[in-house]
Amino acid sequence: MQWIMNENKNWQNWQPVDKDLEGLLRPGFANKLQAHHPLMKLKRNLLINIIWSVVITLIYVLLIIFFPVWPVWLALAITSLFNIATVWPAIGFYREIQPEVSSSQGLLQQMKVQHDAISAWGKLQLRLALFVYPVATAGGYFLGGILGSGRTVDELLTQKLFVWVLPIAIIVLVPLSYLLAKWMFRKSFGRHLNALQNNIRSLEALDKEN
Repeated sequence: MQWIMNENKNWQNWQPVDKDLEGLLRPGFANKLQAHHPLMKLKRNLLINIIWSVVITLIYVLLIIFFPVWPVWLALAITSLFNIATVWPAIGFYREIQPEVSSSQGLLQQMKVQHDAISAWGKLQLRLALFVYPVATAGGYFLGGILGSGRTVDELLTQKLFVWVLPIAIIVLVPLSYLLAKWMFRKSFGRHLNALQNNIRSLEALDKEN
């Protein structure tokens, strides 16, 4: 019997503990969220997302300057606008996530707002991507054709093989790009959003008990 009690105690000691959530249970809670809290992980990944979006957009701008060909220019311009439209809300989310929280109610509200906003933002990105990816694929296809053959757009359009392969490339690459974008969002934000949702439920259950 003593062995069973010791094993149960060891099991309880092994179970992961959310220190931030434990802090909320103390009266007069006033704390700074630790780096492992889902909100702070989301804040960090938002910053990484913002930096990459800015770098990629700058590369698009350079390509527009060095390859002033209308299909490439149009595709890169639309893709750049898409990046700007998605990174702007991310900057807002990043600024709104504050590590200093004065009460459990303040943290609960912040977690709810950020969970709903970032989830909606991810879904909007994927919906917009379905319209942007075909254009981006076409632009990349033309750019590859120009660099690979040294021909102009008009000359490429006279090549039947080039014209026929374009829609095939769009049909194949757009779904793959969409799935990749969906996977990347889950990798960067999905698990932290799930952890955030679990913390929200814990705090809501605590409020009901009180």
